[in-house]
Amino acid sequence: MLKTKAKYQTWIRVYKLLIFFAISLILLLAALLPVNLYLRVLSGIFALPFVYITYILSYSVYQFAAFGGNYQSKIHDLMVAQVNWDGKGKILDIGTGSGSLIIKLAKSYPNSFLTGIDYWGGNWEYSKAQCQQNAEIEGVADRVAFLKASAAELPFNDDEFDLIVSCLTFHEVKDRRNKAEVIVEALRVLRPGGEFVFLDLFMDEKIFGKEKELLKVLKEHGVSEMNIFKLSNVMKLPKQLLNKKVLGNAMILSGKK
Repeated sequence: MLKTKAKYQTWIRVYKLLIFFAISLILLLAALLPVNLYLRVLSGIFALPFVYITYILSYSVYQFAAFGGNYQSKIHDLMVAQVNWDGKGKILDIGTGSGSLIIKLAKSYPNSFLTGIDYWGGNWEYSKAQCQQNAEIEGVADRVAFLKASAAELPFNDDEFDLIVSCLTFHEVKDRRNKAEVIVEALRVLRPGGEFVFLDLFMDEKIFGKEKELLKVLKEHGVSEMNIFKLSNVMKLPKQLLNKKVLGNAMILSGKK
């Protein structure tokens, strides 16, 4: 029997949270054992960073989830609001996860045809089947297709899509060390005049390099218009989500090819 409500996973992998929680618990318990005082103190000190990470991950899950702050959905709404398009054509969502963003776009643009790609599997808690079920529940399955693929090598022709979106995916692509190349690959399949809305940790120079160099590369690969927004400047976020490992380095790049 088909579920009556779509289920969208948060960006935080629960298994990671459980690992940090388990390590924190073991170290804290070790600090309470009747053993050498030095070892107890050492265990307590080692526990601190794991407790902090567990707290940040737990808080992030709560704030991103629908039962908490619902910020994942709010961020997807913000991305949809950046689109300035007549809605007739093809949309690509790179890193579709459990389908939240692409389904919002399908509802906003009823004359569009949409494709969501993701690598799924591995240690991710999303699946293609979950995406398809969510699309059916939301009544858009007839216009949305989901495909397993890498963002580093998109299985599409040049200039195939009218709108391309991606949310917090480029930095996760493992088969390209230079993440700018992943963005360039996305632009390859965007038609001239087509729009893009990308949200990622673009301010993290360890991942994407210097901002000026990144923007230069994009312009060299056909970007004709570019808007740049720091996420925290256009959306009020809880302090803990501003951690640089969460959304503190998040920026929206939108524009046209």
